[in-house]
Amino acid sequence: MRRFTRNTAVAAAALASAIGLSVSSASATATATYTVTPGGAFTANASNPKLTSGAAILNCASSQAKGTLKTGSGNAGAKLGSITSLTFTGCSVSGIPFTVAAAARSSTPFYINATGTTANHIDGNVSNISAKVTGSGCNVTFAGTTNGWYESTTSTLHVTGGGSLAAQAGASCLGLITAGAHADFIANYALTASQSITSP
Repeated sequence: MRRFTRNTAVAAAALASAIGLSVSSASATATATYTVTPGGAFTANASNPKLTSGAAILNCASSQAKGTLKTGSGNAGAKLGSITSLTFTGCSVSGIPFTVAAAARSSTPFYINATGTTANHIDGNVSNISAKVTGSGCNVTFAGTTNGWYESTTSTLHVTGGGSLAAQAGASCLGLITAGAHADFIANYALTASQSITSP
């Protein structure tokens, strides 16, 4: 299975900030290219996504991502796709309702980057992430990158955590989260229509 690389140097050079895809070895470089079929607009849904930061665990009932993928062959792994809408429903911490507002827009997309391949999966990350979590006694913005891998056979983007996602300056949440606290976002986004990503 292919897992998104945690190499921040690659992340900085290959993206600009947050979801990922394929190559043909863990040591793949920026010269690797990818083929996306058919590419274009996509919608993906996740059940029970979770964000963990220290002792705080944010559970949501569902999430939906919308965006676009490049199409055809010869595509670079950096910014292979973009997420322009990311929404969450039914979010809570220890049963207390919370709101998650992601900053993904056409003008400020989260980027899907491919960084390599493992077995039949595409390794990568999502960069340029920025999302605000608010609720009783809590106001935190998380920003950075998160790792993952893409599975063409099921058209599913597996977001696995890791990366540089962290609470930003001014973070305050029930005494559990402060600025600089690392966060892991875990979710499996199943695309509503088949998309295949491969590397020659």
